[in-house]
Amino acid sequence: MQSKKFIFKIVIFSVLNLAVMVGLLSFFSGRNRNIHFKNWETESNLLVTGENEHYDVALLGTSRGRVFSRDSNHLTMENILEKKVINLSKGGGGGVMPAKVHLDHFYSRGNRVDHIIYFVDPWIFFCPINNENNTFFLRDEPFELSILGDLILNRFPSQRIISYLQMIAVDDWKRISQYGSPGLDQLTLKAIDPVKLEEARNHYLGLYDYRKFNNYSGFITRINKVAKQHKSKITYVLLPILMKDFPGAGQVDEKLKEISRKEGVGYFNLIDKMHDRHFFYDHMHFNSNGVAHFTETYMRSILKQIPYNRHGRSEVFALGHNEA
Repeated sequence: MQSKKFIFKIVIFSVLNLAVMVGLLSFFSGRNRNIHFKNWETESNLLVTGENEHYDVALLGTSRGRVFSRDSNHLTMENILEKKVINLSKGGGGGVMPAKVHLDHFYSRGNRVDHIIYFVDPWIFFCPINNENNTFFLRDEPFELSILGDLILNRFPSQRIISYLQMIAVDDWKRISQYGSPGLDQLTLKAIDPVKLEEARNHYLGLYDYRKFNNYSGFITRINKVAKQHKSKITYVLLPILMKDFPGAGQVDEKLKEISRKEGVGYFNLIDKMHDRHFFYDHMHFNSNGVAHFTETYMRSILKQIPYNRHGRSEVFALGHNEA
């Protein structure tokens, strides 16, 4: 009998402590919602995401997607598309797990979007450092209780959760969230260097854990479910990569084809397009010229949701543009 009373007291004590903790965290949650930046003014998503807004297009991706909004690129993209765009891509290697966290928060604020374009890279399907072990994707984001809950539900490591709690103490958001290399996208890659490409290949191979592929692919299905619940179309795009036979690209391509057929989402493999150094400022990222060219040449057609033909290959490949 005494043991039952003891257990009961422990349960009550734990519940009360949890209630106090949630109440305290709720007090700090959302304190910076009065701060509003434009996509080209910050690397933060939360400081751009408003409330009850409607967008024509939302972008998800890594830094290769984020570059579409840095400096003047965002305005160039919106002018070409003639659409209102929000970019939820994350620099620092944001993978599928961080992408879902940011998309969940976007919707939780009552926002709507007609069409999501997810710029996927092969490595986000294999690398823990881009997903649960990513130490960067919340460094420039203010504290929100809903995001903390998402981190817990999606089983992010305790280190990620603790580091996010530390964002409660941050108040200089303009400095913290600024892009560290403005003007970089005005540069042009001097030459495509095979040695550097091989170094990049070995770098990614050293980070790959092929056992993670099914787990990370499952997050694509979860993202699709969230998008459909909010009546958003979603299209996956493999962006151009200067390296031929990039590790894991074939496996990712087959998986995305399968998902597109089974789940009714769009998919375009553009990995072998735009292999011209003039479109890049380094071996991975578009420069401003590349962003404008890709937006004009491909994104306009992608947003029209050109369907797959009977061979499972998108009509976008036959658009009549003869880039290198």
